[in-house]
Amino acid sequence: MFGLLALLFLLLVLSPFVLTGEARADPIPPATPTAGATPSNTATPSNTATPTPSATPSATATPSPSATPSSPQTPTTTATPSPTATPSTPTTPSPFPPVDLPFPDLCGHLGEQEVRLLHVRGLVDGFPDGNFYPDRSLTRAEFAKLLTLSLGVPPVYNVIPSFADVPPDDWSFPYIEGARNLNLQPFFLFQGFSDGTFRPRSAITAAEGLTLLVRAKGWELEDATASPSSPFLDVTPTYWAYPELLTARSHGLIFNDQVFPEEPLYRWQAAVYLYRAIDQPAQKRIFISLAEQHLYALEGARIVYDYPVLTGKWNWPTPPGSYEVGSKSEATDMSGGLGGPEEYYVPNVPWCLFFIGRTYAIHGNYWKPEEYFGDDPTYTGSHGCVGLIPDQAEQVYKWTPVETPVVITADYLHRTPPPPQDSAP
Repeated sequence: MFGLLALLFLLLVLSPFVLTGEARADPIPPATPTAGATPSNTATPSNTATPTPSATPSATATPSPSATPSSPQTPTTTATPSPTATPSTPTTPSPFPPVDLPFPDLCGHLGEQEVRLLHVRGLVDGFPDGNFYPDRSLTRAEFAKLLTLSLGVPPVYNVIPSFADVPPDDWSFPYIEGARNLNLQPFFLFQGFSDGTFRPRSAITAAEGLTLLVRAKGWELEDATASPSSPFLDVTPTYWAYPELLTARSHGLIFNDQVFPEEPLYRWQAAVYLYRAIDQPAQKRIFISLAEQHLYALEGARIVYDYPVLTGKWNWPTPPGSYEVGSKSEATDMSGGLGGPEEYYVPNVPWCLFFIGRTYAIHGNYWKPEEYFGDDPTYTGSHGCVGLIPDQAEQVYKWTPVETPVVITADYLHRTPPPPQDSAP
């Protein structure tokens, strides 16, 4: 009985819990084992996986700043060899010194180098628009300027015009008149035409230009009869300028087997020929005119010295002819005419250039007054030698090498002959 009562008591006490399933299902505190199962919390490794903070190694991985090696990688700067790649400057197709390069129409032209180098020397120039026009033909006036400048012949201004078609106000006047000063008989440069004109605007031909260059340098002409055949395809041995063209070829002015002698000489060709000729030594020669009583020392066609002389007496004349300087002496004693009325002895004759053995010489003459030298051929007084004023003799002596040709002529070479005595004044 007692056990039945106890069971009933238990049922009464426990019945609210058994009937309310909520309370039963409420075992949250005891189910705090879910806290132990907090693997949902431990699985909040989203928190522990807040290794994103610990993965703030992105901070340590802020190697993006340390990866600012992009700045050391600024080898883009060192790779700025684009400045050093400015070798585009030397690539300009011109192998010339750093000079201001005018004449844009010359770039890549055959005569570019020669024209530019002559321009640097002040020997050639272009047109007001800055171009050179290399393929234009060269006029006679232009060639006269080119030749006189290259020979160092000064322009001549205050003279009576030599040609009817070259007045003093023409730009070419001083150069053409300067070229006239080269008109020593053996060369005949720039004589003009028989009608008294020069025709300055006419084109000069290749043969004429080369002939004038050869004569201006004074080179000895090649023997035109040495070979029956011509080295040129367009020039025969009977052509008027054949010896000069052969000479131009032997001095390296012409390389081709065609000259086109009657074609106009183009501006670039003239520059090439002149450049090849200009630095070659010109032939030195001495000419003595007995009619003028003057000595001319020439380098090419350029007169280096023009001095009055005193030549042989009527009964002991200076012999005309072609000679060469065989020996030199700064001073020597001279004597001759032994036992006769013309016997003489002169000590220490200075600056002697002997052209016939040791008998005839060009020398300084210190025993005659200066008014005896020059223009008047009646003032003679040597025994066949050619006397110079001593300081002028020294200049000629030092300029003249042994083997220099000496030409003595009775003709006028440079000065105008006096008018006949019976003509009106």
